[in-house]
Amino acid sequence: MKNIVIVIILLLSSVPGHVSAHNEQHLVALGDSIPFGYHLSKDEKKPSQYAFPFIIGRKKGLEVRNIAVPGMTSKQLYEAVLTDKSYRESIKDADYVIVYIGGNDLLNVVKRNGGIQGIEIKEVIPVLRDWMYHLFSTILEIDKLTEGKILVYNIYNPYPDADQQLETVLYYINQQLASLVKLMSHFTDIELIDAHKAFRGHPDYILKGDVHPSKKGQTVLAKKALRYIH
Repeated sequence: MKNIVIVIILLLSSVPGHVSAHNEQHLVALGDSIPFGYHLSKDEKKPSQYAFPFIIGRKKGLEVRNIAVPGMTSKQLYEAVLTDKSYRESIKDADYVIVYIGGNDLLNVVKRNGGIQGIEIKEVIPVLRDWMYHLFSTILEIDKLTEGKILVYNIYNPYPDADQQLETVLYYINQQLASLVKLMSHFTDIELIDAHKAFRGHPDYILKGDVHPSKKGQTVLAKKALRYIH
């Protein structure tokens, strides 16, 4: 009888405690004001709970660390992932990493052009080259830090009422981004999320008089990623 009790104790001691805590998956959101959820909450010093990474977390039971920064460019994100200890530690713990970056790279071109009217591909190409380089380098660095899945969003049209010329520029940009993700998918666990297609024809997905997603738009961005979260 004593031997049986000892065996039972040994078996129980081998069962890990707090199973749900150990099995909880982590999602890290990197990028700019879009995953931050800018202009959706009164307190804009911290990410909004209406932002799509948090919506994904609630839907899938994930612990979310949203370290997106409004105004961040692709170069700044690469530098943060490469050198910032808090970024690197967060990524190491991640089962899923969301990357939404590049909008500010494009908006800087628009500002230099004095607006969206008349913007041409030749003005975008140098910025796009740097953008793709920084994104490629960022993903490589993320892949060194975690075995988690990387979800990269492309860019929706922040000016849905603009002329077709901007849409042409965005189509070209997103084609390059799709090619980059396809290339990297051969050696990295990565997926492309098509925000551009999801937002086309839906101006209500963007806050009125703004370039940021509405709550409805944030929900759509979340839904597009859910199929890749297991």
